[in-house]
Amino acid sequence: MKTTSDQALAGALADHRAGHSERAAVTYRRLLADDPGSADLLYLLGVTERQAGRVTQALALFRQSLDRAPHLLEARLNLASALLTQGDAAGAQGQWRAVLALDPAYGAAWHALGSSGAGHGGAGREEAIRKLRRAARLNPDTAQIHHDLGILLRQDDRIEEAIACQHRALSLEPGFLSAWMSLGNAQLEMGEMAAAAEALERAVSLSPGTPEIWFNLGNLYYRAADLDRALICYRRSARLGLAVARARVVATLFDQEQDAAAEAALAEYLPLEGTDVSSILEYLYAIMVRGGRAAQARTLFTRLETVPFAGRIYPVECRTALSALDLMEGDPNAAASRLETVRSDNCWMFTVRSLAALERTRRQQGWRWQRPHNADPSRPRLTSTTLGNRGRFAHNVLEYVLLRLYAEKHGCVLETPDWVGGAYFDLDDPVPSGPLPPWPFARRILNGAVMGTREVEPVLDRDAMSPLFLYEYPVAFRDRVRSWLQPRPQWKPWIDPPVDALRAVGRTVVAIHIRRGDFLQYGYPITETQTYVDWLRGLWPTLDKPVLYLASDDIPAVRAAFREFRPVTLHDAGPAWPGLEFLQDFHVLTQADIVGISAASGFSQLAARLNARARLCVEPDMKTGGIKPFQAWI
Repeated sequence: MKTTSDQALAGALADHRAGHSERAAVTYRRLLADDPGSADLLYLLGVTERQAGRVTQALALFRQSLDRAPHLLEARLNLASALLTQGDAAGAQGQWRAVLALDPAYGAAWHALGSSGAGHGGAGREEAIRKLRRAARLNPDTAQIHHDLGILLRQDDRIEEAIACQHRALSLEPGFLSAWMSLGNAQLEMGEMAAAAEALERAVSLSPGTPEIWFNLGNLYYRAADLDRALICYRRSARLGLAVARARVVATLFDQEQDAAAEAALAEYLPLEGTDVSSILEYLYAIMVRGGRAAQARTLFTRLETVPFAGRIYPVECRTALSALDLMEGDPNAAASRLETVRSDNCWMFTVRSLAALERTRRQQGWRWQRPHNADPSRPRLTSTTLGNRGRFAHNVLEYVLLRLYAEKHGCVLETPDWVGGAYFDLDDPVPSGPLPPWPFARRILNGAVMGTREVEPVLDRDAMSPLFLYEYPVAFRDRVRSWLQPRPQWKPWIDPPVDALRAVGRTVVAIHIRRGDFLQYGYPITETQTYVDWLRGLWPTLDKPVLYLASDDIPAVRAAFREFRPVTLHDAGPAWPGLEFLQDFHVLTQADIVGISAASGFSQLAARLNARARLCVEPDMKTGGIKPFQAWI
C-alpha cells in the first residue's frame, strides 16, 4: 500500500510529465522538507529549476544530488547539459566521462561527448567521430546520433558516408527536418543537383517558416546559376530572421549587376544586429568602384571608420577600402602605410596590404609588370574572383593549384584577379575579361575531374568561388606545380638574404613553423612547442653543423622554448621586407634541409611541397603527441 509521501510523489511526477513543472516543484520542496537527503528529490527539483530558466539553482541542486548519490546517471547528464548552456564545455565533458566510468555502455553519454568534442577547425574531429560511431552501435535506432555523425563526416570531407548517415536518420525519423537539410547540403557538394533539390524541397514542406531551409535552397539555385530564384530564397530567409542571408542577398544582386538594388539592400541591413558587416562593406566598395564613384567612396569610407553598426565600428574594413583606392589610383606607398600597423585576420585586408607592399617594392626597383589579357576569347574560361578576398596566401595558392590543374585538363583559359600569389610567383595568367556565372561548392567536382575519379560533363565558363584544395597531392603533379610556383626573380634581393645568412653559419638548416594567431581563436589543432623541442633533442646531435630557423606569427611566445638550440628568426637573418615578412619566412621553409610543419597549417605544408632540397619533412602527430614524417607528395 502506497504511503502518503509515495502518493504525493506520484502526483508530482504526473504534474511534471504533463508540463506543470512549477506545481511539481512545490510538491518536491514539501517532500524535501521531510527528507532533505533524498538524492532523487534534489535531482527532480533541479530539473524544474532548469526548466524555469534558473540554471544556477539547478546546478546547485544537481550537485547536491550527486553528493548523496554519485551513481545517479540522470543527474549527471542533466548537470552536464546545464554546464554546457553556461559555456562550460570542459565541465560538461567531465560529467559525461563520469557517466561512462559508471556505465561504459551508456550510449547517450557517448553521443554527447562526440557531439561536443570537435573543435571548429577540426581539432578533435576524428576522436569525436569515433565516439559517435560507438554511440550509434549502442543506440542504433536513435536518429539524432546518425544525423550528428553525418554532420562531422561531412566536415571531414567524407561526403558519401555523411549522406549514408542522413539516410539512416531519415529511415528512423522521416520527419527529421535537420536531416533533410543536411542531406540536401551534402548532395549539393557532390553535385547531385536533382537529389539535393528533392531533399531541400522536402525540408521546405515540413517547415516553410524555417529560415535556414530557404538559405540552403538559395545556395542550391546559386550553384545552378539560377540567380533569380536564389535571390528569392535568400530574401525570404533574411525576412524570416537569418542574419547570414543578408550578405547573400547583397552578393546575388551584385552578381546580377543590380547595383542600385544591392546598395539599397546593404543600407537596410548594415544597422541590423547580426549582419555580416565586414562582407557587406566589401560589396559597398566594389559597387562604388564599378560605378566610377571612387571619390565618393573615399569620402564615405573615411567617415564610416568611426560610425558604429549595431554597436560596433569597423575600422579595418574601412581602412582596407581606402587603401584599395590608394592602390587603384597608383599610390602604393599610401596604401601600404595606411595598413602597416593594422592587426587583423581579415582576408581582404591581407590581400590589399600585401599587394600594396609588393607594388611599392616593384616601383622602388623600377621594373614594369603588365598583366596580360585573354589572347584567345574563343576558348572556355575559368576564374575565381575569391582568390583576391577569401583566404590568405597559402590558402589561395592551394586553390590556384586545383584551378589550374582543372583548367589545363579541360583546355580553359584561367583568368585571375589581382592576388598575392599571382604577384609573388612568376605567373602570367590573364586578367578577368568579364563576369562569369558563380560556381560555389566546386571542390569535389574539381577534384574528381583532376584526379580522374569522376566522369562527368566538364563545367566551363564559371567563377569557382572558394574552391578549396586538392584532397591529395600525387607525385605526378609535383614537377608541374613546382614549375608554376617559382618566385619572381625580382624578389630575390629580399627573399635570398635570410637563406644566405643561415647557410653562412650552418650546414644543415632546420626550419620549423609554429602557427598560433587565428588557430587559437578558431579551434584549429595547436602545435605544442615542447613536441618539437623533444624531437630536436634526439635529432640535433646527428646533424652536421645544424642551425635552427623559427617561423611563427607569434615569435615572442615560442622562441624561448627553443633557447637551447639558439634559434634564428627573421629579425636575426634580415633585413625584413616591410609588410611581406611572411614571404621571407615562406622562402626559408622552401629552401631548408629539414622542415617542421605546424599542425594543419597550409602555409608550411605548401612550403614543404615546393621544397625540392629537403631530405626530411615532419609534422606533429596529434594522436600520439610526437612527431611523424610528412609526405608532401604521394
